[in-house]
Formats: sequence, structure tokens, C-alpha cells
Amino acid sequence: MKSLDIGRKKKEPQLPLELFSFIPPDGDPRELVFVVAPERARSLRPRQTAQSRLHQGILKFKKSFVLVPFTIFVLVVGTVIGTRFVHFASSVSLSGTSAYRSVADTIGAALGNNIPVLKTLDQTSLQDAIRGKRRVNILLLGYGGDNHQGAHLTDSIMVLNLDFSNNQAALISVPRDTWVKIPTSGLDGGFWKVNASYAFGLDDRAYPHKLPEFMGPAGGGNLAKYEISKIVGMPIDYFIAVDFDGFQKIVNDLGGVEVTVDNTFTDYSYPESDQNIDGAWCIADDSQIQPLESQPAPTDCRYKKVHFDAGAQFMDGERALEYARSRHAPGIEGSDFARSKRQQKLLSAIERKALSINALPKIFGLMQDIQGHFQTDMSLAEVKDLYSYLSSINLDKARRLSIDDNGLLVAGTSQDGQYILTPQAGLENWSQIQTYIFEALNGINQTKNSAVQPVAAH
Repeated sequence: MKSLDIGRKKKEPQLPLELFSFIPPDGDPRELVFVVAPERARSLRPRQTAQSRLHQGILKFKKSFVLVPFTIFVLVVGTVIGTRFVHFASSVSLSGTSAYRSVADTIGAALGNNIPVLKTLDQTSLQDAIRGKRRVNILLLGYGGDNHQGAHLTDSIMVLNLDFSNNQAALISVPRDTWVKIPTSGLDGGFWKVNASYAFGLDDRAYPHKLPEFMGPAGGGNLAKYEISKIVGMPIDYFIAVDFDGFQKIVNDLGGVEVTVDNTFTDYSYPESDQNIDGAWCIADDSQIQPLESQPAPTDCRYKKVHFDAGAQFMDGERALEYARSRHAPGIEGSDFARSKRQQKLLSAIERKALSINALPKIFGLMQDIQGHFQTDMSLAEVKDLYSYLSSINLDKARRLSIDDNGLLVAGTSQDGQYILTPQAGLENWSQIQTYIFEALNGINQTKNSAVQPVAAH
């Protein structure tokens, strides 16, 4: 006999359920929700009437009416911002990077720290050096500017050496009076002070036969890089040049800087309005006060007196410029070595102040503020990368080298009467200087006697 399933209900096949939402086509805000099988849901869907089609068409038109102008607005604004960005980048940077590459690099540099995936957009040479833990040398130049005599003669020359393998930095000062051969006609040329190289590179009219790399807007920086590289024995990767007005703007925009002055000094012949910057004396009458018995007093017609007391000093832009440029004070502060040391201290003070007020978000605004007073072959992304890196180290702890405080240079006079500095090893023989710098950067015991008296300024 077959057993009978008594008391058991036969299971009905389970059908998948679907949430069905229905809004009446007449615009009734009430929404009806059903849980039904898919086949039933399809049968419940209302047929689209002419009225509902018209209603949906009106909604699409309204969306288009809003979206199309908005899209056009975004495109216009993006074009304007992009154009201004490219114009701004070209006005301060001579990197030669394409506009697209520059924008991509800058996005990666600016946002990469917060959005790591964007860091890969930053493909600049500086970022490659950071990733590869290599050395980079950046030439820092300070010059008078258009409103000064000898507008593009570099008054301050330093090399910032960055060793990304061990996160160390060094500042190497090169005296402006160093006597070098500058190629103004192919590889031929005459001997001049090294501070003229930037000016000669910018002057294509007076020197039309320079090598192609020393012509055009980047010619000044490239020629200065060539000459300084020859002296220090290392390739110079980038240059940054700022005129006196730009330097003052930077310090003032940062709200001033704190500097510890090592020695009290008074300079009676600081250039007034940059007249006769090299220091020829000017006598108005015999009644002037004599600051030193061995030399006549300068007069207000060309000079002014600047004085600094030893100790911590707050300096605005003008005061900081005087501290950096003074070179005729009696005593030790009248040496080129002391002047170079003051410039290095100021650079550290500027970095310290910028970090203390978190100036990184304002870096592009600061660059725009000194537009026309600032030039570099670094891209905007590289400038930002440089600032980010410097914020991770302390320039106060950087090695500070000056090639005129250890007997490597000899003071002399050129045939036309200029005060000059030449290598002790002989004219255009930079081997001792290069060895000194190499040993200092690599922690090798110095072979030169550092007790030699500093070269006095003239």
C-alpha cells in the first residue's frame, strides 16, 4: 500500500519578489508601494500616456535648461583659470615644461600629500631626484633690479645643495668679486667678475654671439649656472633669481623675520639709492666727520649710515636687505666672508618664519605678489615640492660653506683697476676649491687650513 501524506501541505513554489513603486502620472505626490512577483510587477506598470510623455519631456527640458548654461559656465571659468595659470607660470618660470605637463605636475605637487594617488601625477625632475634619493643643486641669486644701477649684476650668489639620500642641506656662498672667464662669443670671452654672468646672459643685444643656451629669457640663469658649476665642480640643476624689491616683498609678506646679529657694526658707506655701489668716496666739504682716520667720510650724496647691534633683531624687508648687502663696515663685518654668512643666516630666518606661519598654502600667492621681481627655471610644481621638502629639514642645521674664508682665493686688482678674487692655485684653476667643497659635503677631513684670515672686502 502506498503511504499517504496526511496532515502535510504541499509546498508552493517560491517566486522571487520585487519592490514595485508606482507614482500616478498626474503628479499626485502619493507613492504606492507593492511587494509582488516580477511577472505581476510588469503587468502593473502603467502604460505611458501622451500626457506622461509630455510631463517627462518638460522635466528633461528644465534639467537641460539648467545644466547647459552651467556646463558652459564651468568651461568658460576653467578656460580663464587655465589661461591665467599658464600665463602666470610662464611669467615666473622658464622651465620649458608644456602647459599640460605643468598643470598635471602642479596638481600632483599641491594635492599629493593629502590625496596620495594624485602624487603620481607629479613627474618633475625634482620629484624624480627626491624619489631616487639623489643630490640637487639650486643656484640662488640676488640682484638689484630695474631701478638700480647695474640692474642685473648679482649681489648675492649661493648654491643650495640638497642631499636627498640623507636629508641634509648645505649652503655654499660664492663671492661676487670672483674673477672668471665668461663666454660671450661662442666659448670665447673675456675675464669679468662672476656677478656679471647673469647680466651678460640676459643681454642678447650687446652679446649676440653667445651660445644658444645662453640666449633668450633663460640665458641669464643658464650662463650663471655654467659659471658657478665651473667653480664648485658640481652640476647646477636650477636657478632662482630675486631682485631687491622682490626680496623685500617676501620678507614683508611673511611679517618680518627674526635674526641674531653676531657682531655690532656700522657701515658708513651703504649705497644710497644704489649710486656707485662699488664704493668710490664722495667728498662734499672738509667739515664732514671722519669715521676712520685712514679714509674720508662718505657723504649723503651717495651713501647712508646703517648700524646693527649684536643680539636678536626683528627686521622688515628694508632692514633685512641692508643687513644682507652691507660690505664696508670696519672690522670683521667688512669681510666678504661675514657678508656671506649674514646672507645665509637670513635665508634660514626666512625659511623658519615661512614654516612658523604655515606659508605653504600661500606659496603661489606669494609668487604672484613678486611677479616681475622673480625668475626661475623651476616649474610651479617643483617650487612647491622644494618648499615641502625644506619644511621637513632645518636650514639652521645646514652646512655653511664660503670659499673665501680659508685661503682658497687671493685678493688682487685687475688691469682696469677692479678689486678681484682669483684662485690661489692660479687663474681659472678651481681644483682646490672643488676639493674643499667635495670634502665638506661628504664629511671628509679638510685638507686646507681654516685658520687663514678671511679675505677683506673692498
